[in-house]
Amino acid sequence: MVGWLRRKSEKAQPSAATTDESTPWRGGDLIAEPMPVSVGRQGRKTVPGVLLSAGEVQVRLHADELRQLAAGKLDIVESVGDEPLAFLARASAAAPDSLAAEQTRDLPADSVVPLPASTTSPPIAVLTGDALADFTRWARGLTG
Repeated sequence: MVGWLRRKSEKAQPSAATTDESTPWRGGDLIAEPMPVSVGRQGRKTVPGVLLSAGEVQVRLHADELRQLAAGKLDIVESVGDEPLAFLARASAAAPDSLAAEQTRDLPADSVVPLPASTTSPPIAVLTGDALADFTRWARGLTG
């Protein structure tokens, strides 16, 4: 069996396109901060994540899923952790007869919004245009 080990001299260099682990993103009413999230039954293991804040609402997301949303591979990302269930979703991903469709009805189809699962109120933050493009660039650079 062949081992796929690297010698110390062949160590991979971090890509210049990655987001610095401490660099938060801010745009409009939304703040996204790289932060580990707990996984597993007992929460002892952590993986790269993002704390998304809009006003009083805070949502933790897996960094990998957020990167996939930014790359167009996912349309909805579900929160993780002990906070109430929430989603970060493209407005176009809402099923026509869903609560999310009511909340995003007047938004551009390509906008991205954080949606708490337990409310019928309109989104407290909406990413569109330049803010969405900037957030997408930031999210694509997340590590993990």
